Amino acid sequence: MHYKYTMGYFLPCHRSLIVRSSEIAEEVVLRGINDPIRQPYDVKTLKELEDSEREQGVFAKLVYAQNSNTRDYGHYRICLQDDEILSFFNKNKDIDLLTFLVFIFTHELIHIHRFSTGKASFFDLEKDKEEIHVDNLTRILLAKHPLCGMGNVLKTLDRVSPPPLYKTRILLDNGGHIHAYL
Repeated sequence: MHYKYTMGYFLPCHRSLIVRSSEIAEEVVLRGINDPIRQPYDVKTLKELEDSEREQGVFAKLVYAQNSNTRDYGHYRICLQDDEILSFFNKNKDIDLLTFLVFIFTHELIHIHRFSTGKASFFDLEKDKEEIHVDNLTRILLAKHPLCGMGNVLKTLDRVSPPPLYKTRILLDNGGHIHAYL
């Protein structure tokens, strides 16, 4: 059933949906790369975000939150942009919110894995290339570990945003580790 959310914010009753979708995404990433997410992260919704953590036109923004204690390394924060997520969800009746959130979390967790293992730099200026790379990896992992309704989410995303470019890119699955040469 597709409920219309008229508010721009997730409600407290959505907290369990957000937690469950992040757990599913963690499992997808863990099984897909055979390596747990080592860097700590937290999740905030729009009501909890600072102005610098808000961004229009994206479903989530990943920030590195440095703690004031210099001995503590800090952590990543997934900043959900509730208004963007709910607006997209309301306009696309053939997707369900849980599956859509799993896609978003899987994408962000792949970023965290790549940044924390040195496969990409959080401070790299070529963010478009990293986004294409992570989008490709997200789709591969979700295809390898299918979730009911994910096909609808991917088809819907392909209609409204430019689909990832695969032309000259080689994506190899090497024993549980994805090597993408983009």
